[in-house]
Amino acid sequence: MKILESASKMVFLLITITACVGFFIGVLSENNFMILAGSAFTFYFANKGENKPYAGK
Repeated sequence: MKILESASKMVFLLITITACVGFFIGVLSENNFMILAGSAFTFYFANKGENKPYAGK
């Protein structure tokens, strides 16, 4: 799997899964879930350049 070769993809998946589990078991409120999920998705999809230090590939 190519997901295991990229640290940014693994971190993105871990944050997403953790936020979803926390939301469904009631640990995260709706506001905190939206902030956390929105931040993870924004960081991952905004940094796709070749020469950027945090290029999420």
